[in-house]
Amino acid sequence: MYDVVVGIDFGTSGTGFAYSFFNKNNIIRGKIFGSSTDYKVPTEIILDDKNYIVQFGNECVKYLKDKGLETGHYFKGIKMELYANKDTIIAKNSGKELPLKLVIQKVLEKIRDIAIKEISKNRPYLSRQTEKIKWVVTVPAIWDEHQKSIMMESCIGAGLINKDTDKSLFFALEPEAASLYCSMNKEIDRNYFKEGEYYIVCDLGGGTGDIVAHLVGSNNKLNEIAPSCGGNFGSDEIDKKIFKDIIQRLFGCQDFNSFYNEYIKKNNNGNEDNDKGDLFNDWSELERQIKDLKEGITIEKIENQEKYPINFSLFQDIFEEDLDIDTLVNKYNEKIYNKNQRLSVKKNKKKWIVELPYEIIYDYLKAQANSIAKIINDINTKEEIKTIIFVGGYCSNEILLQLIEKNLKKITTYLQPSEPHLAIMKGAVIFGIEPSNISIRKAKYTIGLEVEETWEDKRHSPKGKKFFNKDENSWFCSNCFLKFIEINQNLKYEEVVFHECWTLNNNPRLTFYKTKKKEPIFIFEEGITKIGECFLIIDPKYKNYEDRRVRVILKFGGTFFDVTAIHLKSGKTVKTTLTFD
Repeated sequence: MYDVVVGIDFGTSGTGFAYSFFNKNNIIRGKIFGSSTDYKVPTEIILDDKNYIVQFGNECVKYLKDKGLETGHYFKGIKMELYANKDTIIAKNSGKELPLKLVIQKVLEKIRDIAIKEISKNRPYLSRQTEKIKWVVTVPAIWDEHQKSIMMESCIGAGLINKDTDKSLFFALEPEAASLYCSMNKEIDRNYFKEGEYYIVCDLGGGTGDIVAHLVGSNNKLNEIAPSCGGNFGSDEIDKKIFKDIIQRLFGCQDFNSFYNEYIKKNNNGNEDNDKGDLFNDWSELERQIKDLKEGITIEKIENQEKYPINFSLFQDIFEEDLDIDTLVNKYNEKIYNKNQRLSVKKNKKKWIVELPYEIIYDYLKAQANSIAKIINDINTKEEIKTIIFVGGYCSNEILLQLIEKNLKKITTYLQPSEPHLAIMKGAVIFGIEPSNISIRKAKYTIGLEVEETWEDKRHSPKGKKFFNKDENSWFCSNCFLKFIEINQNLKYEEVVFHECWTLNNNPRLTFYKTKKKEPIFIFEEGITKIGECFLIIDPKYKNYEDRRVRVILKFGGTFFDVTAIHLKSGKTVKTTLTFD
């Protein structure tokens, strides 16, 4: 049915793609103009006023410098806005606000076009018959159904799936994709992937840290032994902490738009538009310096209490009339108890230069490492897992890995595949070739359907909402939770679960909910949230209770549940997809 699998690694810092003509031993890394040696480009995009793509990837900042700041709306940090459950995103240069799913759609649309152009060089017909392309998009394991549903809508808008055809789109959980890649990587000792072996994969990227624990089953199938988990422990979080904890506290702003608003208040000279481009370039340079500080950390620099000079001259026009840099830094240092983390001013007559200790970065890394190690140790409380595999671009930070390893219990073997930054991208292709390679997952939630049940005093009192149905001459209870899947239940690939229920009307709304509880009774209990719904219209001629019997089927498809509701008397069917674990 499909002739090629394309895996898209939609990352916080970088995005790229790989593909294969259904040969997992021949995965080709896609080429994007401006990409570095790791075949990924920054996840950044410029859109015009009509939301057409102006520029993408590495070329964005250069384009704005050459063409002018007002020639488009520049978006970055896109994925972490979704992680923060935001519905909109603000352009870094112009302050324009757009729906987040639209901006994600545009990124995916660009990658789709680049990918189709490249794979069509080998198979020209694929540029016309795009339905023969299977798309796999990576998502963090920690995303909830809301985040996945936005991603799904963005994928549909980008042309990666046609609602009216068989599913051509899969979501691959990032650590699972990495696990698949590692399990087939010939450079890793195969003894760690023998049947019966346990291991943990820790995927450290730009935005999040995702963790999954697997058992190698028969035929090298992977079984999840604990629900995948993680948090916002990525590399970019260090940059955010510096801007929030230091720059915000020093100067009262932590992003370009808030900085520019302060500048306008102080400078009503009529040249704001001319100044804005220069200021944006200065802000971009500040971001580069912060990145250099973060990436330049070494144990030797920490031990020698070294500092890194940051040029803060762009703030002089705002504060110089009222305060000097010494006053600002002294005020900051008054609240810093660790002397090794205090800032110092480098004397310079023309520029505001502040020296930031590497000890600050080390402190941030320790906090991240402690959080990551705690999650891994919690997984390993009931298991005896000895092996951990680190993947993702952030695992190049040796200090972070050392700090994680220092806090881990039971782990004795630490591994990394070759090209750990490409593990997710290539693993997504492997997942697309054979999704059943992840044969068992652990349910993160109890999943159920809202139904009306015949009233039972022992079950439904005292919180149940009791009502009398004249047609059936019976008492019923509304808002009941009919369980399909229980939390921590093993879910096999393409496993089917179904229930039959009787509807009290001919236009039933089938609404699904999730909870961490094992045995919920009502959908209004604390901790229960709605995750999706579909509607089934039944011919009014079916009046009897028995004639309105409906079979509701959940089919587990890896990272989706496919829902089918069938009115048994007429055969009327409705389908939907729930994008949750």
